[in-house]
Amino acid sequence: MTEPVPRNVNPEVARQKARVAGLTRVGAGPERITEARRALKAAGLQARIAADVASWPPLSADVRAELAILLLTAPGDDHAAAS
Repeated sequence: MTEPVPRNVNPEVARQKARVAGLTRVGAGPERITEARRALKAAGLQARIAADVASWPPLSADVRAELAILLLTAPGDDHAAAS
């Protein structure tokens, strides 16, 4: 039986934490563990951003566009070059 996730923990973050723990426990390859840790960091960041954005007043289309550009052109973003 799975343990209930506390209300203050994002379910996706909890899932990614469990994935990292499982891969580490079974001795998965370093590449798989590194990728799982990246996914955990991304899930945590996404949860924090979503919580922060939910507290904002409505944004203008211009401000939303500027924020999107900021995220889409972040250094190290593999998808920015593909766009």
